[in-house]
Amino acid sequence: MAIVWAIALAKLLFHIYFNNRYGYFRDEFNYIVCGNHLQWGYVDQPPLIPFLVRICRSVLGDSLRSIRFIPALASSLLVVQTAVLGRELGGRRFAVVLSAICAVVVPQYLSNGSLLGTNCLEPNLWMGCAYFAILSIRRNDPRYWLWFGVAAGVGMEEKYSIAVFGFGIVVGLLLTEQRRAFADKWIWLGGLAAFLIFLPNLLWNIRYDWPFVQLIHNIKADGRDVVLGPAQFLWQQILLVNPLTLPIWLRGLLFLLFSARLRPYRFLGWCYLVCYAVFFVLHGKIYYLAPVYPMLLAAGAVVIGGRLTDGRKLERMDRPTSVRTAGGGACSG
Repeated sequence: MAIVWAIALAKLLFHIYFNNRYGYFRDEFNYIVCGNHLQWGYVDQPPLIPFLVRICRSVLGDSLRSIRFIPALASSLLVVQTAVLGRELGGRRFAVVLSAICAVVVPQYLSNGSLLGTNCLEPNLWMGCAYFAILSIRRNDPRYWLWFGVAAGVGMEEKYSIAVFGFGIVVGLLLTEQRRAFADKWIWLGGLAAFLIFLPNLLWNIRYDWPFVQLIHNIKADGRDVVLGPAQFLWQQILLVNPLTLPIWLRGLLFLLFSARLRPYRFLGWCYLVCYAVFFVLHGKIYYLAPVYPMLLAAGAVVIGGRLTDGRKLERMDRPTSVRTAGGGACSG
């Protein structure tokens, strides 16, 4: 993990150094203005990002590096989160470091760390939920579902799309042996925690006649959605996550779905398929699915790392045998 933290720190310094090399993005002005008028919701977003921008500007000033500090920090911490997911899935040193490197080279996450937007914290919150779900299974402790709910509730205050991830987790649990989690009170308490954290924004939307829903409806009515075919949508996913990482995250998905080794976490594979299907059918933007890939990259790194480790063990087992044989021959001679 020391190597992983060093990689994350290097990424943070990289973003901080380069994040003032180009001007404000138009959406950043929106978040800044919303931060000047704090409330529990806005027409096009929940309140968390404007609130964080307000804090950054109060502490660090109005510079580009200031308003982009949260994205830089979040993108860098995602490196650590991906590595931790790899470790919790059973990966050893190689798998953990490979998971971190994969998170570094994903173009979408580099973009998230370079611009202020509602995308910047999405992967962190989605993978926070995945982390607590994994812990609940690995440590056989259903209390982690409460923390899953807390992370999901905070995610709803950051961007509503985390609801799709939560739906994917529920479907994945129902389709696997982990459906027994619904017989325990903690997963329901987690759902209650998510609802209570989201409640202020929900009440705001009710009070103002669901402005976000009206916005989405008007966008669809105006025909502004970009509709992609199945092949185009898949290709865009490959590009967003870097074609070089395709063999890793695709292997991770397949092993989550079919491997006996990762069978306890099969619900994560189903979760991805559900999220993919929902965003494709609803014509979601291509980057809406991007926050889900760290768990697939981590799973793929664990599989690759495990195979390399097994191979090295075989080599080490062979070498002493050959040495002993050679030594024995010399003695007998």
